[in-house]
Amino acid sequence: MTIPQEDLNTLGNEVYRKSLDLITEHARKVQDSVRLMVESFSKFKASQRSELKSIYEKISAVEEDADKIKRELIEQLTKSAPAFLYREDFIRLIICVDEVAELAQSVSRQLSRISDSGWVPSPVVGELFERVSSEVLTEYERLRDAIMVLPSNPKRTIGLVVSVHEAESKVDSSYYDADFKLLMEVKKIEQLLIYRDLLRLLEDMADLIEDASDDLRVLALHRVA
Repeated sequence: MTIPQEDLNTLGNEVYRKSLDLITEHARKVQDSVRLMVESFSKFKASQRSELKSIYEKISAVEEDADKIKRELIEQLTKSAPAFLYREDFIRLIICVDEVAELAQSVSRQLSRISDSGWVPSPVVGELFERVSSEVLTEYERLRDAIMVLPSNPKRTIGLVVSVHEAESKVDSSYYDADFKLLMEVKKIEQLLIYRDLLRLLEDMADLIEDASDDLRVLALHRVA
């Protein structure tokens, strides 16, 4: 039986609205994980081991919630709308954003482990990690803002994507500055390697956020075309 085009359009609009709802809900969850990650650097700097473990548990719970939303969206798009025009765009976006939460969890887990080993960062190291992680959070908040306005103002979304790229450039600059300072500040090779790995995870997170903003731009352009 052939489904009338009008019914297909109605179905597509319904799936689109539901997908937007899930995308925005997911974006809020991931923001919680990034905020908690930033907090974990403060706890690491203060050598608060029990608080670090607590934050890791919270991030893990948030990441699990975000993952459930991701699976719900993918299942909806796969089962309800196999011919939905923007299906792949939505899937790429939510997978990319979900990886941000996974990296936040990885950072928190690593901080908890090295803190348990008795590592206490110097004030310089602690401050540079706080600065870079805070800049990553700022970048993600700009992405979240762009996602939130997509349902009502896709043109505004396109403009906000530009601010995400600007924030990523700032993180990129801070990353190289922090990496150099680590080389100057940290004398023990095992600590240097771990700290540089942590810094690289933050840079990877910033890159993912920028990639997600490009996927978001594609969705917004569909709306304004």
